[in-house]
Amino acid sequence: MRHFILLFLTVFLPIAIIAQTGVNTNNQNNNSNPYSNNPYNNPYESNPYTGNDQTNFLKEQREKENKDGKSTDKKGQQDPNNIDLKKLDPESIKDMNQLKNAENLNNPQNLYEMDPDYQRYTQSNLKAKKDSIPAKEEELNKDEKRVYGASFFANNVFDLSDKSPGTPPTDYRLGPGDEIIISLWGNAELQQSYILSRDGSIFPRLVGKIFLQGLSFDAASQVIENKFRKIVPANTQIDVQLKSARTIKVTVVGEVKKQGTYTMAAFNTALNALFRAGGVSSVGNMRRIEIIREGRVVDELDLYEYLQSGSRANEIYLEDNDRIFVGVYEKLVEAKGLFKRPMYYQLKDDEGLKDLIDFAGGTASDARNSLIHIRTIRNEKQVYVDIDWRNFSNGAYENYILNDGDFVQLKSINDGLKNVVKIEGAVEYPDDYEVRNGERLSELLQKAGGILSKAYRQRAYVFRAGNSLESDALKIDLDKLNDLENDVSIKPGDRIKILSMKDFEDEYFVEVNGYVRTPKRVPYYKNMKLKDVLLLCGGLRLDAENGRIEISNVVDSVSRYAIESKGNQIKIISIDANLELDKSSENIFIKPMDRIYVRRKSEFLAMEKVQVIGEVEYPGEFVLVGRNERLSSIIQRAGGLKKTAYPEGARLFRSKIGQVVIDLNAALQRKNSQLDIGLKDSDVIIIPSLNDIVSIRGEVQSSTNIKFDPSNMDIRYYISAAGGYADRPWKNRIYIKYQNGRIKSTKNYLITRIYPKVKEGSTIYVPLKPKNENTKFSEVFSYSLSALTTLTTLLILSRSL
Repeated sequence: MRHFILLFLTVFLPIAIIAQTGVNTNNQNNNSNPYSNNPYNNPYESNPYTGNDQTNFLKEQREKENKDGKSTDKKGQQDPNNIDLKKLDPESIKDMNQLKNAENLNNPQNLYEMDPDYQRYTQSNLKAKKDSIPAKEEELNKDEKRVYGASFFANNVFDLSDKSPGTPPTDYRLGPGDEIIISLWGNAELQQSYILSRDGSIFPRLVGKIFLQGLSFDAASQVIENKFRKIVPANTQIDVQLKSARTIKVTVVGEVKKQGTYTMAAFNTALNALFRAGGVSSVGNMRRIEIIREGRVVDELDLYEYLQSGSRANEIYLEDNDRIFVGVYEKLVEAKGLFKRPMYYQLKDDEGLKDLIDFAGGTASDARNSLIHIRTIRNEKQVYVDIDWRNFSNGAYENYILNDGDFVQLKSINDGLKNVVKIEGAVEYPDDYEVRNGERLSELLQKAGGILSKAYRQRAYVFRAGNSLESDALKIDLDKLNDLENDVSIKPGDRIKILSMKDFEDEYFVEVNGYVRTPKRVPYYKNMKLKDVLLLCGGLRLDAENGRIEISNVVDSVSRYAIESKGNQIKIISIDANLELDKSSENIFIKPMDRIYVRRKSEFLAMEKVQVIGEVEYPGEFVLVGRNERLSSIIQRAGGLKKTAYPEGARLFRSKIGQVVIDLNAALQRKNSQLDIGLKDSDVIIIPSLNDIVSIRGEVQSSTNIKFDPSNMDIRYYISAAGGYADRPWKNRIYIKYQNGRIKSTKNYLITRIYPKVKEGSTIYVPLKPKNENTKFSEVFSYSLSALTTLTTLLILSRSL
């Protein structure tokens, strides 16, 4: 016997050790669980959310090709990364799906980009980014100084960059290059255009030379008409029009956005030229824009005058070779606070506080005009200068000059009304009212329409303004208002509270639940009866059980000042369905806080339905008969199974649960047994047709679908049809998912495996085995030697004993 045990241990112990080391090689914690102690560790090493240590099919494929001598080298062999699709043979093409699956494993986004949580997360991030862009722009805009007039050129909806109307302004003066049209009609007819020559004249035949340079268009028209009157018959109509204005070149320099020379019509002004130049820069002087002609300043444009009045009457028209110069602003002062237009303003050197207030549109209605704060710099220090508005309005500070960088602020008056009292409670018109000096309580109550009859006259309150610790509460007897001690003098800020008798009354309800038309809480009133409550709730529903109305009562008696109870009591009342003819409900009094329950008739059941889809004679919806109707009954009501039905693949889906595995054949053969499952509301039963396709997925050479062979139900036959196993199949964990959702896995007994049988519509899954280090013979020998040494020691000790 001892020799047999020794032989057994000698043979099977190394095998057990090899198996043990093979399982635990990849387990750092020496745990028999291949998933390790980390519940989030994926034994298939294909975590789509991390990019490290993933199973890279393409990489392993290339390593195989390297070993076989098929990989890329520097001598011009084919590079797997640069495959020419035009040169692929059919054998290579058939594996492209597998290559694509491997690429999906290496591209995590392809695996989870359809996940709803992932989409919601990315969409919220994109929205946050989009929302952050205008926020950043707003922050940048806040940092920029809002200078009055700076946005005129950028935001003006009118294009003033080049003025070329058909009819010139009446004050436009003609010059060389202007083209005019003279039209005659009536007793003489003529239409002829003329261009003013260098000397500013036109030379019509028969009329002679007419000098027009420097004349306004109206004056020139009159001169031309007088000249032509001398040679044309009487009653001839004469009309003069400007066909096209001469063009001039104007140079814009200084603090503008686009300096340069611009060509434009001659009746444009400096304002039009500035539009062509993009407007003034952030430091450009809008108050003193110089027009230089032949080396001297002929005019100055003040943009603020145009913005304030809208008038351009004093502008001069530009001439050829004019130059417009925009310098740096002289003073920039901020008007902040309760101005009508608070922003930065450019001021001239001789302008001051009064000009700033005019430009800012004056003060707002709620501005504290009694004091103007000015922050300025004196002797290299920032100081405040406070000016009394009354003195300013009297002209004392009218010529107060502001400096560059000054800050002028008007603050707001204090919020809240100062001459008001609040009257609330049992008066005709509770509201806020004006209080005058010396006005008494009776006068204010009269303003509020008088005291209501429901008022509690023994005591009213006048709460005098102050904090909660120092405020006074004057107690008033309204029946003694003729007494000056009670008819107190009211001050601004007081709050008058007139109590009502209803303030001391509790409101009670009766709660009605169940099968009435409007279940709700009904306000209780004295001498209320059951019929009253049911009528206020719309009466009984047709499916209500009028023979069993339950009243739960907790209140025995109640008055204005007391409530009594003898504990919870239950009454069950039977009444007629027609409340109008019912007498019993008229005699049942309801008490405050009662709860009334109207039950449903027991013969009425909720209509629960199921849906049968697929290979039955009459598919569709079926209402369950009773609460425990079973699967076999519904199939029978649906006309039974068709010849094309595949009952072994039948599936049942239950609301809020999902798929429930069923055995339809067993249910039909053994009716009312445990296998004949009871159905619930909203169940969906799917009876498929015969599916003779078997799918093979996982760690095989090529995931494929093949036709089921009834003569071959061995799982290995179908794996062979898929090209056999791939590099690391986990054979001990192969499992089959049948068409009805049931799953069967491989059973292992020592070194023997028993695979589940393949059926129609099955899907075979071959998992990926975790990576294991190769078991070395030296390690096996070491383990075996250690075991034999231990065994020998135990045998010697046993004999010695």
